[in-house]
Amino acid sequence: MTLGQIDWPLILGGLGLFLFGIDYMGNGLKSFAGDGLKDIIDRYTKTPLHGIIVGTVITCLIQSSSGTTALTIGLIRSGLMTFPQAIGVIMGANIGTTITAFIVGLKISEYAVYFIILGAVLIMFSSRKRMKYFGQILFGFGCLFYGLELMGENLKLISKVPEFTQATEILSANPLLALLGGTVMTMAIQSSSAVIAIVQQMYGVGAITLSISLPFLFGSNIGTTITAILAAFGGSTSSKRAATYHVIFNVFGTVLFMCLLVPFTSLIVSLSQSLNTTPEMSLAMAHGVFNITTTALMYPLIHTNEKLIKKLIKKKSYEVEIDLSTLNEDVVGLFPEASLNLAIEQTGKMGALTCELISSVKSYFDSGVQSKADACQELENAINIMEKKLTVYLANIPHEKFDVHTSIMYINSSKIIKDFELIGDLGVRLVSLFEQMKDSNETMHEKTRGEIGELLAIAVDLVDKTYLVYKEYSYDLAEEIDAGESLLDVKYHEFKDAHVHRVLNKQECTNVINSLYDDAASLIERIGDYCQSVSENVSNIKGELV
Repeated sequence: MTLGQIDWPLILGGLGLFLFGIDYMGNGLKSFAGDGLKDIIDRYTKTPLHGIIVGTVITCLIQSSSGTTALTIGLIRSGLMTFPQAIGVIMGANIGTTITAFIVGLKISEYAVYFIILGAVLIMFSSRKRMKYFGQILFGFGCLFYGLELMGENLKLISKVPEFTQATEILSANPLLALLGGTVMTMAIQSSSAVIAIVQQMYGVGAITLSISLPFLFGSNIGTTITAILAAFGGSTSSKRAATYHVIFNVFGTVLFMCLLVPFTSLIVSLSQSLNTTPEMSLAMAHGVFNITTTALMYPLIHTNEKLIKKLIKKKSYEVEIDLSTLNEDVVGLFPEASLNLAIEQTGKMGALTCELISSVKSYFDSGVQSKADACQELENAINIMEKKLTVYLANIPHEKFDVHTSIMYINSSKIIKDFELIGDLGVRLVSLFEQMKDSNETMHEKTRGEIGELLAIAVDLVDKTYLVYKEYSYDLAEEIDAGESLLDVKYHEFKDAHVHRVLNKQECTNVINSLYDDAASLIERIGDYCQSVSENVSNIKGELV
């Protein structure tokens, strides 16, 4: 038997079908479960132990630890999850991913075609979406096993190739090479489940020994971290910290078990003989022991590792970390008025971020420094997250039995939250316009720059006073906001006419800046409108409470 006689296209086709089956089945499970996976991760990961449970369950559902980790990092990047919350989920994902190895170990390939047929019938002929999703699960499940069968039949032949026998002898003598092979293979196809399934098939047909299979299995756990690294690339500091923890966690487990390779191999052999398991199931069992043991050993060190990683990867000066843990939706029904007060407190923090954002907009316009623009985007993301969380939180408060004063506070608080969010949106849109002006390489007329700068200065002052009105209401401050908003209106129309005059007299000849000037001035003027709206809503609350 030579390498040329092996049907490589069929092996690669089987691998492709296996990968497709896992992905298609995972997508079907996600669709069948609904859009609640993110909510589940967000809501039930308040402690590391809860995070481990959630990470395990979600990974069992979507059949991908990489998918769970990427989803977690996506939640961190959007601000819906903190780095400490993510640690437990990442640990649980490593346990949950062992389910794929156990499924492979079941050896039900002979029934694969029936799953494919039944799944196809449900997908093609069912009128109900959930039945179609269930059909997708069955179809993917069948493809997974049919792909394994295609690979398995041809992998048997590899063991008869002299070159392969020599390679296995080298790997047996050098387990580190097998470890490296598992790492590289998993990085290449970005699926530890696929690599482990291949190793299971080869071990099952006797092509490789357990002493080679285990280092390949350990290596796949390092290789799978590439997905988390890619998901965190260019993201927030918290997402990079989560990816780093994923690497540390898997490398720690791998180093530990490589040091204990000989006794661990003996343990798996003993367990397999005692339980009379198949070779494929023996490897699945090894994978389970590996991840559960690593999790158990790392669990007491969660807070130590968290502190270490925070020291290694420091937060950038402009990054925002928000904490909405006080908004406990489980108690809103028990303490509605206290819950409303918590929402009002968080709204004040949202107002403070809005002040910082508009100030950063002016700083970016004045200096052109990119970090100021990045700060605006970061602040706006945080404001959007707070707006969504606060809106949902307020909606869950049973307000029907509030007295008149508290009802006024409840209604106007919702309006204020939206106004702060809209001011943040306007700020980011201004940054986008200023970036376009900067990228045009056109020189802005001195008077044009001065006018935009003056409008921005009025807007910054207005937003600062709006925040103060919210925090410490006074009639005088409310009047100042009305006066400032009126001044902004007057200046907007005055500067707009002056700019048109300059353009007509060919004093301002910049095409891009000319087209964007009125848009920028209009956005700044609208900031004043929302500031006045916040002031009026606060006045309604304070007026009713006097």
